[in-house]
Amino acid sequence: MASTKLLLYTSKKLKNGEHPIALRIIKDRKIKYITLGYSSEEKSWNGNELIKGYPNFKKVNHLLHKKKADLDDIILDLEKDSISYSLEELENKFLKSVKKTTVFQYCQDMADRLMKANKVGNAYVYRDLLRTLKKYRKEKDLDFSDITYYFLVKYEEAFLESGMSENSISVYMRTLRSLINKAIKEGFCREEDYPFEKYKISKLHTQTRKRAISREEMIKIVDFKAEPDTSLWHSKNYFLFSFYAVGMNLHDMALLKWSDILNGRLHYIRAKTGKHYDIKIQPRLQEILDFYGSDLSEDYVFPILDKKIHKSISSIKDRIKKITKRVNKDLKSIAAIVGIKATQNITHYVARHSWASIQKQNGTGTAIISESMGHDSEKTTQIYLQSFVHDVLDEANANLI
Repeated sequence: MASTKLLLYTSKKLKNGEHPIALRIIKDRKIKYITLGYSSEEKSWNGNELIKGYPNFKKVNHLLHKKKADLDDIILDLEKDSISYSLEELENKFLKSVKKTTVFQYCQDMADRLMKANKVGNAYVYRDLLRTLKKYRKEKDLDFSDITYYFLVKYEEAFLESGMSENSISVYMRTLRSLINKAIKEGFCREEDYPFEKYKISKLHTQTRKRAISREEMIKIVDFKAEPDTSLWHSKNYFLFSFYAVGMNLHDMALLKWSDILNGRLHYIRAKTGKHYDIKIQPRLQEILDFYGSDLSEDYVFPILDKKIHKSISSIKDRIKKITKRVNKDLKSIAAIVGIKATQNITHYVARHSWASIQKQNGTGTAIISESMGHDSEKTTQIYLQSFVHDVLDEANANLI
């Protein structure tokens, strides 16, 4: 059986004059030394651990003895199962079990890996998480063991104090949970340090705010007169195009090319779901297309992306994100001008919800709406229609007697 011991490796001297602290393994009369990332002068080492006076000696001694215990456990498991092993194999197994990285480092690494894999959207999610962690921690990094139930509670409180909605907070918490789960699988975080057994993200899920606007309000936007080729003019067109195209999102609109329009029909694959859409171009939709031309080429329909400039996935993503912010800002301005209530809720995505609600109001069956929107089930469609149902009930109650 192999034996282990913590010691000061005096055979080696570092530039600062100290000696590295190491684990010595003896097996079959062969010796192996594994340095542990700490060093000390001989006078601060008592033969088994650091003496009082060494900076944070209690914490460092605890970590050193924990590493020795981890190595002993690996040896016991191997020998219990009668598995033959060499000192090199034992060292590799031990080093893998104690891999070290900080939360900031691992989060940045995860974002970089996703970016290289062209998963730009997911990469941005981890970048946003890292940004909020750095802000909350005032740039002070931390270990995974520092993310406790108490840490998550205080992190949530900081979000709430900043005015963030619970739904948005839940996105960050789910991303952090995913990060920790990945770190556990890759050996950077211990399973016993997992904090989400006690902290439940589900408590943050609140009912989604009403996103649809009424038929009368949509008509106000249709009738709004904007000066041609201005920011408000384009934003209005993008919003109405989405509405008439069964809720097409801005990402898919930005990538739409004239070659996607054939025989009076619009063909595209929704990036979010991978589902194919085949939509007949009605007069209102054609009017908007006429504003931008009728070239059956590989050029983009809308002046959002430039093929010469936006070549990489990340540059396309950044450009669409920038345009989305501008469009949403313009839509709030338009809503305020035409007298739509709750202008803060108006975004480009409202067009998709509004299409579903107005179709329901016009008597279209839920099954048809669900099929048109590409939903997997009518249950998803009901979420879109929930605000419409509430409005109908409110009106019915108002006219009860």
